[in-house]
Amino acid sequence: MANKDLVKRAFSVTANLPAAPAVESTGSASPVLSANAPEPSGVIATPESSVLPMAAVGATRLSIGTPKTSPGSMMAFMTEQSEVHREVVRLREQVNAFEGADVARRLDPTQIVASKWANRDESHFSTEMFTRLKQEIASAGGNVQPIKVRAFNSPAAESARWEIVYGHRRHRACLELGIPVLALIQRDMPDADLFVEMERENREREDLSAWEQGLMYMRALELGLFPSAKQLAAAIDRDMGNISKAMALAKLPADVVRAFGSPLNLQFRWATALKDAHQRDPEGLLAAARELATAKPMPSPASVFSTLTGPGITNSRSAPTSTEWKDEQGKRLASLTFDRKGRATIAFEYALDEAQQRKLAKAVDSFLGRKG
Repeated sequence: MANKDLVKRAFSVTANLPAAPAVESTGSASPVLSANAPEPSGVIATPESSVLPMAAVGATRLSIGTPKTSPGSMMAFMTEQSEVHREVVRLREQVNAFEGADVARRLDPTQIVASKWANRDESHFSTEMFTRLKQEIASAGGNVQPIKVRAFNSPAAESARWEIVYGHRRHRACLELGIPVLALIQRDMPDADLFVEMERENREREDLSAWEQGLMYMRALELGLFPSAKQLAAAIDRDMGNISKAMALAKLPADVVRAFGSPLNLQFRWATALKDAHQRDPEGLLAAARELATAKPMPSPASVFSTLTGPGITNSRSAPTSTEWKDEQGKRLASLTFDRKGRATIAFEYALDEAQQRKLAKAVDSFLGRKG
C-alpha cells in the first residue's frame, strides 16, 4: 500500500509540472529561467494540497530545458526518497546506540547526599588510602572515574538534588577540595537496583569492612528491600555464609566493636567465635571489652579477639551468672548476679524493714565466718 501511495504522489507531481520554460543564454554553464516566459498552455490548476512542497519538487532534480517523461520523473522521485530513507535509518541507528546510556556531568558536591544504604564508617575518611585518593583527585583537577547518582527528592534536604549510588569516597574528596564532582546521572533507579550496584562497585574497589557490610545487609532486610537474606545473597551474587558472618559482626554490642579500635578491624573469620562468646557470657564479654577499650597502649585487634574469645572470659567460673527468687505468682523478689571476676551482687525488689536487714546481715556474717 505504501508503494502505491508513493507512485500516486509521484504521478501527481509530474502531471502538474509546467512545461520547461525558455532559457536565456548568459554565457555561463548554469541556465537561467526567463522571467518573461509565457505560461504554457494546457496546464490545469490543482488544489494546493495536491501539490508537493517546493523542496519536494526540487528533489526531483529535473533538468531545466530538458523535459522528462512522467515515468522518468517518478523514478527520480522514488530514488531520492530511497536515499532519504537510508539516511533516516542511519541516523536512527546512531541515536539507538546511545539509548539508555548514562549522562556524565560535573555536579556541585554540596547538592549530593549519601545513599541511605551506605554505611561507610567515618574512620574511612581519615585513612592513608583516602588521603592518597584525595591527593590524586586534586592533582588531576577532579575525579577521572565518575561516581554515579540518581535524582533525589526530599523535603528534608532542600539543597540536595542527587543521591549517591556509588562513589562516596570520591564525592567526599571533591567535597573537601571544593571542586565539582564528575558523575553519571540516572534519574530513575529503584532502591533494589541502587543497592546492588553500590554493593558490587564497592566490592571491585576498596571493600567495606565486614562490619560495615553487615550493617548494609541488615538495613536492607529491615526496610524490606529484599524479603529474605537468601534472596539478598542471590541479588548481589554473594555467599550466604559471608552475609551471615557480616550480620553477626554488625549485631555485636557497641562496646565490643569499640574494643577493636575501629570497626574496620573486624574480620569475617572472627564472627562465629565472637558471636558464641557473646551468647555464652554477655556480661563478661562486655566487661572485658570495656577494659580493653581503655587499655594503654591499645592492644592489637588480634590480641583483642584472643582475649574476648579466650577461656579467661567464657570459663572463668562454673557458677551461674544469675539466680532469682520469686513468689507464688511468679513476681521476682530478689536476684543474685556475678560479674566475670565472680563478684556477687544481691538485689531485692522491695525495701527491707529493720528486722529483715538484721537477719540479712547475720546471714552474711555466717557465710563469711566473721562478724561485719
